[in-house]
Amino acid sequence: ELATDRKIIGYDDLANVRQQATKIAQKIVFTSGVYDLLHLGHIKHFDIAKTKGDILVVSVGQDSTVRFLKGPSRPVHNERVRTQMVAALEAVDYAILSREDGKMDHDEVVAFLKPDFYIVPGGDSAVEEKRQLVEAHGGELIVVDRIPPDEAQGISTTQIIKAVGSADS
Repeated sequence: ELATDRKIIGYDDLANVRQQATKIAQKIVFTSGVYDLLHLGHIKHFDIAKTKGDILVVSVGQDSTVRFLKGPSRPVHNERVRTQMVAALEAVDYAILSREDGKMDHDEVVAFLKPDFYIVPGGDSAVEEKRQLVEAHGGELIVVDRIPPDEAQGISTTQIIKAVGSADS
């Protein structure tokens, strides 16, 4: 167990997070993803997201969803490890393991949390669905740029896995 495991919350905690934030006039920022091999792109995304409000809540996709979206060899790290890694980051106030399925595996999280802002990276294939979801619960969708290639040389989990695979051969 890690000290930051206290930042991992369940669905039954979401309404309380919203209530406490409202009570002290804080803005909740939400983002979601797989976060399989944590890399600089993820860290910068969380740092940018955190600048948009006071409390950053990150939803981590469960293993079955990752296999569905990314293929049978994924995830590299199981859902518990991925959630712990996200929770350990300074910018992240709360991490939650999604119990929902598919590309839109956070409908219930958004419904209970009612975030003020939902942050998605540019190029996200479900931008409009996510916009409709967050706006239906009183929030706003913000699309942020991915890391410029000159800064990160195209960092992505898929590219890291390919690079490691080719280094082995």
